[in-house]
Amino acid sequence: MRNKMKLVIYINIVLIMMSVFSTVAFAASGEGKSGNGMENQGGLKKQDREQNRVYAENGNETDNSGKNIRLQNNQENYFAAKERLQHINAEMNSGRINSSSKEVFEVRKDYLLETINYTIFNLEELKEKIEQSQRADYKSIISDLDNHIAKLYAEKMIVENATTTKELAKSARNIRDIWRDAVKDAYNTRTKFVEDKVGLYLNKSVSLSQRLSKEIDTLRQQGENTTELDKLLKEYESLIEQATLNRERAREAYQNGDYASRNYWSASVENLKEANSVLAEISQIIKVYRQGVVFLNADDSLTAEGNGTVVISGDVEAKITMSNAQLVIKDHAGDGKIKIVDENSEIIMDLDNSLTDSPEKAIVYSDLTGKVSITGSRLTVMIRGNNLYLEVEGIGNAMLTGSGIYTTNTNNENKHWASQLKTVSDQGNSVESGL
Repeated sequence: MRNKMKLVIYINIVLIMMSVFSTVAFAASGEGKSGNGMENQGGLKKQDREQNRVYAENGNETDNSGKNIRLQNNQENYFAAKERLQHINAEMNSGRINSSSKEVFEVRKDYLLETINYTIFNLEELKEKIEQSQRADYKSIISDLDNHIAKLYAEKMIVENATTTKELAKSARNIRDIWRDAVKDAYNTRTKFVEDKVGLYLNKSVSLSQRLSKEIDTLRQQGENTTELDKLLKEYESLIEQATLNRERAREAYQNGDYASRNYWSASVENLKEANSVLAEISQIIKVYRQGVVFLNADDSLTAEGNGTVVISGDVEAKITMSNAQLVIKDHAGDGKIKIVDENSEIIMDLDNSLTDSPEKAIVYSDLTGKVSITGSRLTVMIRGNNLYLEVEGIGNAMLTGSGIYTTNTNNENKHWASQLKTVSDQGNSVESGL
């Protein structure tokens, strides 16, 4: 889950920095009718405002309400100041008000101050996301952001003490330059992160596709109908190809200084998300056929015998007979009832964890020959040995590896334990695990 959140955070940062906050227009030395460099400020489009609203609605999961209110206040103050500036510019350009009037000066000054406040707030929000990301170079990134914020505070003091339009125009240019540098720094660092993580998953996807293909081939050779699996695998491989292509386009655009690279990065990530969804479908289908994996519901039961390793987990009741085996029992809830009887019918342990002040969390036995009965709401039991026989009921799952057969009450057909060969594991079932 943590990896998943990392990816979401960084993709959002890239998109926010490049598509939302880059719309904040700063005047530098633009030539308006009065030549003061202030008239060209303003003019956020409607979709730019909508983007800002989306960001407010999708803020950090913690303390969303308070942050969204602060963001909304900053936005409202900024847009209100911008509208006043646009109105005063229209009045000035029509000749109804003198460009050198105190009213014009105060409106321009107020706009610059609100622009600085809005910019600082967004950079502080970005700092918080970087700190939460736990990436290795976060201190260096935070240092750069702090430098930009410090420059903005210094410029704010200059604006507050300004007495001439020329001073305001100079500050407008400085603010634009500071923000431009902040956007560039943030985009570069975030782009590298996304490139590394997307590349890592794409590299893993090659071997994953090969393992899936082999497992599907095995099912086909066993007489199973793999039409749906074949279709899904092709869809998965197609999405991976699209993600790879969009990644290459993003890298090329980025190296050429083209900000369109962010669109390709976003498309690549969307491709991976779709591929992950398809992969989950494949996994669910394969689990039904996969030898040695048993999922138990409330009314299910499992009977098995053989040599090898068995791992049982969940809210279960198990009866196990073993010979020269290793036994490990973990009682996560502390309510397990465990009884172990050796081959001479002597009780080795008769434990009710729910009645003890200090429940046994883990029990380990080696070279055990005998019978074990165990119940509990959160158990993990591992048995490794020969001549194993077990009966399991409850809600949970079991993995049987080695040589043997098993049946369930929902399917009386004998199935074989999984071989020692590695099969496709669940760790490949999500984009986030690779990212």
